[in-house]
Amino acid sequence: MCEFGSNLGMPHTRPIEGGLFELRIKSKEGIARVFFCTKIGKKIIMLHSYVKKSQKTPKKELKVAQTRMSEVTKNETF
Repeated sequence: MCEFGSNLGMPHTRPIEGGLFELRIKSKEGIARVFFCTKIGKKIIMLHSYVKKSQKTPKKELKVAQTRMSEVTKNETF
């Protein structure tokens, strides 16, 4: 992401909704997801991560990311 930015596209990143994106990470230890958003000036802000255990994104994990993104977008210091 440092080299190519936040728009890596599938299968690496996926847009979720309203400026929230999902970084899709696969390793021999398992599958992880990181929610992130971007701010003006090409800042990538990682909001929340979790280890994937089911096919669908858990609503609890998505809610945490949405709440944090709301805090970030309202705060001018980020």
